[in-house]
Amino acid sequence: MELDNIAALENLKAALVVLGRHQGAAFPQLPSAQGFLQDQAVSGWAGADVITVKRALKSASAFMQAHQGYMPSYNAQSGEIFGVLKQLQEEMKDALSEAQKSEAARAATFAELRSAKTSEIASGEKMSETKEDELAQTDMDNAEAKEDLKQTEAALSEDTKFLLNLGKMCAEGDANFAERKKARLSEIQAVSETIEILAGDDAKDAMDTTFSFMQTARNSDKSRRDAAAVLRKVHSPDLSMLATSVELDAFTKVKAMIDKMIATLKVQQADEVKKNDWCKAELQENEMTTMKTKDLEADLEAKIGSLESTIKTLSEEIEKAHLDISNLNLQLQRGSENRKKENLDFQKVVADQMVTAEILAKALDKLAKFYDDAAFAQVHKQTPPVAQKEYKQSSGATGVMSMIEKLIHDTKDITAESKKSESEAQAAYEAFIADTNESVADLSKEITSKTKARAHAKKDLSMTQGDLADAVKEIENLGKYNADLHGECDSVMKNFGIRQE
Repeated sequence: MELDNIAALENLKAALVVLGRHQGAAFPQLPSAQGFLQDQAVSGWAGADVITVKRALKSASAFMQAHQGYMPSYNAQSGEIFGVLKQLQEEMKDALSEAQKSEAARAATFAELRSAKTSEIASGEKMSETKEDELAQTDMDNAEAKEDLKQTEAALSEDTKFLLNLGKMCAEGDANFAERKKARLSEIQAVSETIEILAGDDAKDAMDTTFSFMQTARNSDKSRRDAAAVLRKVHSPDLSMLATSVELDAFTKVKAMIDKMIATLKVQQADEVKKNDWCKAELQENEMTTMKTKDLEADLEAKIGSLESTIKTLSEEIEKAHLDISNLNLQLQRGSENRKKENLDFQKVVADQMVTAEILAKALDKLAKFYDDAAFAQVHKQTPPVAQKEYKQSSGATGVMSMIEKLIHDTKDITAESKKSESEAQAAYEAFIADTNESVADLSKEITSKTKARAHAKKDLSMTQGDLADAVKEIENLGKYNADLHGECDSVMKNFGIRQE
């Protein structure tokens, strides 16, 4: 529409120029344009002027038809057609200006709407990606939490069983220790009383006086019976055998057995000293080893957490790099499609301009040939016997030919500008391909490097988890050994002083 209106304005402008040249002469007020044109053709107007005015009237008629029979309210003072055309020119200029403004406003409104919708789409896509990342992280945390819960429940079950067994073992150990303590104290008391009897005054008198053998024997028998009775008060197999020996054997032999028992007790005393020292050393070493192993366990757990975090980060970065490569390849594909489309458009524009230039050149050549022949004919024509009015070429032809030449020049400019734009677009496309391929290569190297780093981290994680399992097992064994040590050594260490006395 814009191009048609501009062409119509050019036609009106040319027609007004033609009509303006004839304003000095009497300009008849004819009822119709067709009659006016016929009259002017008869009156001697140039054929080109008539054609120009016809073209202008045709454009005016098309404009009025487009506006549903619109006719400007103008009363020309110098000619109806001239005034109408001039008024139509002003009205068409105003209509074209209004249409251009309206189109610019609609284009601006569309650009704003497109920008707003593009922003909304980008925000929605970004939010979607964020929610997907949050969902993946939540699923991973949920899976890890479930796995930790299973491991914790299993560990709790094992600890509960160990605690029950430990309580049962400790209760049995306490009961056995109480019985051993009671028996040992009774044994010590019986031996002490026996020694007092044997070392008493009656025993000395019986052994040192000069009584007869029978008297001595009777006193000795009484002393042995008393000693045996004391020994039998304690229900001990060893003391029962000693009591029998006291009743049957002489005091010399009994003293030898008591000396032997005392020596045995001293050996036991020395053994208990060693046992006490060994228990202290073993318990201390067990506690130190347990502390070191627990520290190692904490370090291994921290290292496992760090390695898991590293593996997770590397996996996310590798996934992002793959996604970036996919996006770059997609952009490269779209760029190639756009470049192909632009090249086709360029070829079409160049072809159209070439055809247009050829057509305009033919039209220009036709006009030039016509006017050259006409000039030649005027130079060589014979003078008629009767004077006639001289025929002049249309002054508007020069403007038309200039306009055609300008259009031909414009087609050349459009072709040159299109070639320049095509060259720039091709260079930008090649640079875009090079940059994209370089980015893809860099991302591929990054993926390779981070994949190796992730594999190394997974290997370290597996080894560290194995070390952690060994440490946990060692702590468990140390705990069991510690419980065994306490079961074996608590009674000895707790009553060590009393037993030594």
